[in-house]
Amino acid sequence: MKSFPPAGTFAEGQRYIYGLLASAAGMFCGACAIGMIALLMWGGWSRSEEHGIVAIFGWSLGGFIIAMIVVIIGLLAGGPVGRFRLSASRDGATIEADGE
Repeated sequence: MKSFPPAGTFAEGQRYIYGLLASAAGMFCGACAIGMIALLMWGGWSRSEEHGIVAIFGWSLGGFIIAMIVVIIGLLAGGPVGRFRLSASRDGATIEADGE
């Protein structure tokens, strides 16, 4: 099995670690979302509990999806060695992309 070449700079190593963290966060939130859907569909809830369970699971599922998006964008774009730089001032907001 062929492995990745070692990082040449500190920033490359940090990007690699952030990539692994973003992947792990996405897989964790995705697995939790799938597990919640499975519990909702095959949980055997009684008729009187269904509305409350659906509301709780719906809000939790929405939270997992939002957390997945925020973590992935935050780690890959806004981290200390990210490829994008955002800044806001009184003159307006700017975005820069690093194209190494």
